[in-house]
Amino acid sequence: MAKFLAQRLVSLVLTMLLVSVVVFLVSEVAPGNVVRRMLGQFVTPEQELSMREQLGLNRPVWQRYVSWLVGSDWLFVRPKVGMPLRMIETTESGRTQWWAEEPDGTLIQWRMAGQDLIALRRQPDGTSVASPDNGRWSIDREDQMERLMNLRAELDAGRQLAAEDQAAIILQLDRLIEILQRGDALPMESLVAALREPEAALDALTSPQATPQQDALQAAARSILNHKAVAVVQVAEELAATGGNLDVELLRGVPGRLGPAATLIRPIRPELADQVQGAARSALAGDGPGALDALQPAADAVEPLLRPVIELALALQDDDYRLAAARLSNLIDPSPPPDPLREALLADVFKEMVSAARSSLPDFTDRLQEASAGLRAEDVAAARAALQAAGGVLAERGLVIAKNQAAARAHVARSFWGVDNANHGVLFLTHGDQEIWIRTVTGGSWYRQTSGPAQYIPLQRGLLRGDPGFSMRTREPVKVELVRRVRNSAVLAAIAFVVVMPLSLVLGLIAGLNEGKPADRVLSLFGLVTTSSPNFASAIVLILVFSVWLKILPGATVFTSSTAVFENPKMLVLPVATLTLIELGYVLRMTRASMVDVMRTAYIRTAFLKGLPYWRIVIRHALRNALMAPITVIMLHVNWLMGGLVVVESIFGYPGLGTFLLASALYKDVFAIEAGAMVMVTLAVATQLVADIIYTFLNPRVRYA
Repeated sequence: MAKFLAQRLVSLVLTMLLVSVVVFLVSEVAPGNVVRRMLGQFVTPEQELSMREQLGLNRPVWQRYVSWLVGSDWLFVRPKVGMPLRMIETTESGRTQWWAEEPDGTLIQWRMAGQDLIALRRQPDGTSVASPDNGRWSIDREDQMERLMNLRAELDAGRQLAAEDQAAIILQLDRLIEILQRGDALPMESLVAALREPEAALDALTSPQATPQQDALQAAARSILNHKAVAVVQVAEELAATGGNLDVELLRGVPGRLGPAATLIRPIRPELADQVQGAARSALAGDGPGALDALQPAADAVEPLLRPVIELALALQDDDYRLAAARLSNLIDPSPPPDPLREALLADVFKEMVSAARSSLPDFTDRLQEASAGLRAEDVAAARAALQAAGGVLAERGLVIAKNQAAARAHVARSFWGVDNANHGVLFLTHGDQEIWIRTVTGGSWYRQTSGPAQYIPLQRGLLRGDPGFSMRTREPVKVELVRRVRNSAVLAAIAFVVVMPLSLVLGLIAGLNEGKPADRVLSLFGLVTTSSPNFASAIVLILVFSVWLKILPGATVFTSSTAVFENPKMLVLPVATLTLIELGYVLRMTRASMVDVMRTAYIRTAFLKGLPYWRIVIRHALRNALMAPITVIMLHVNWLMGGLVVVESIFGYPGLGTFLLASALYKDVFAIEAGAMVMVTLAVATQLVADIIYTFLNPRVRYA
């Protein structure tokens, strides 16, 4: 028996390993974008990349798999941090917090405040004390010399800065490069001290208003690219790029993107609005090629009108303010005849830009508002004059923003690997060239900067150490949600099992012992009907009869607390009845067929010829052998009852393992899928082990073998 159990244990481990690899690979190649599901379809590529970094999705597949299996703390994060790492679990919520451990045993995390590195040291009462920790920064001298020399060459060749600003920044760049060149002879503290004076001179060149103004112009650019009329062009390009075979998620969002555009266009060009709405209807029906055919004429009509303002947005996004100012000043060409659609679209675009940028650039947005009002009043000359004035303001502000950017980039970058308070190993950077997007906790808005967390490695202990990871769908530890779901499904499956298995075995034995008689025919017909009826049909019939018509049982399970199922057991009656009808007929028919076969065997006939009592023959000789096949079916269906409840749980709104796996698969929540799959594999192997043990009691030949 010990050898048998060891073999099954090895089989379980190998099966779990193989299934986990397959699930990871399938999740990797499956369609869908979990980041866009989290952030919405209008997230920018930079923001999507930043979130992928934070979730660890940009790391190689093998690294993510190894982290999930055996943990990332000791293998990937600790060598970079250079300190032991500890995980503390909050027992009330099941959440975990990772900390680095200093030589004296103090637990520490880090965050950034501006350009400063802040240490958070954990106190015995669980609170944290913050203090500056800039002494941990490190500088790569060779890398920074090369970067600053490249920046100097870029400034020499550039045209974005005023001449005096360009000269002032290059002067400090030369000083920094000289310090780095002789920095090999200096310890880190002395090097940082030597860099302080030229970097302070660079800071003096910056303007505190420049960063919010740059953010406002970026917001204005996004307002253009997210404008409802621009969506017509964007959707047409997306459909054309794929031949109409757009990703299902994106196709589902097309009607919401095109509806506002049709409403805007209809008062001026109703035929174009009809084409846009036709494309939305085709997309809603899942007909991507049809949507492309319907939308293309409208896009061809709208695109030339919006192309200049789209190019303006792209110039603003690239921080090319000289080009953006020129495009804005020449946005309206007075030579063509008036076009009501063009003027209405541009007026609405300017209105959105004003809303996005008013707080930081009032003089710029006032000119845009004048241009919008001029277009609505059909005064094209006044609108053109207002845009030229706005272009002048933009060119002036652009020089200040460009000076700010160049002065910030001219600093010597520092880096440090640490642990943040969101369970990541993090590479903190300050004054680097890398553009870092930060998402605020409240509101979910984004802002960009050149200092902050630049690389992330999510910290995990790994499945083999009891940590199945973090759900991207629920934002909760997978372990916490999975335990709740498995418990709920186990309650439902256990009650169904206790009801259906004894009942189906008894009815199957009765049918088998009465082969060809009315009882056999009635039970066989009943089993055939319940087996062939889809479970969703049985569930709907039960809901109609007992919930809608008779009003004696709830038609849905409403969980207001974790113990709701025990507080109101009536919620379980219809789900259990549905599962009973599905399983009853199947096991009944298997038991009947097995009993009929056994009753026809030679040793049963011999027992009858010997004159043994009928019920003694049935119980002592026939029953044990007749149960061999049903036991196999029953053990297989234990696994099905736990993992195959998707339809039943979905119909009744039951929060069990089946709906958990379905939602996780649709969301592409790989860690949740993996954890659920491991539960199912363990259950499958365990039920087969139980079946094998039962065989040893039913069949002595198996036991002796």
